Amino acid sequence: MIEPELHNWVWCEDCLEWKNTEEVSFLGITEDSFGKEMLTFKCDGCEKENKNNITSSVSKPKGG
Repeated sequence: MIEPELHNWVWCEDCLEWKNTEEVSFLGITEDSFGKEMLTFKCDGCEKENKNNITSSVSKPKGG
């Protein structure tokens, strides 16, 4: 059985959409108070800096 490949997603507060972490420029990574990874990134779409949790999923998450 072939396992589906997981992708990492972040929410861009300016574009109001999920971005694959391969579509953004990595600026840094930290943990929030719950130990979840927070990615600081520059969106390659709007070119603005954002900081948001990383979500792993096979497909783009729905909503925001």
